[in-house]
Amino acid sequence: MNEVWTSIEEQFIRDNAAVLTDQEGAIQLGQVMGRPISTYAFRKKRQKLGLKKAHGRGVCRLVGQIGE
Repeated sequence: MNEVWTSIEEQFIRDNAAVLTDQEGAIQLGQVMGRPISTYAFRKKRQKLGLKKAHGRGVCRLVGQIGE
């Protein structure tokens, strides 16, 4: 069953999308919230929040950041 994202979880994604990969973010958010969160779910929620990552494996930078 799909879980509803809380404002705390959404803020975690906003705060950490630029410094964590989607996989790392899903693991850390799952530990904080006490429920499993898949990398796919984390990525889709990040995209719905309008946070676009720069291309490249392991790149954590968001598009539009300085140094792009």
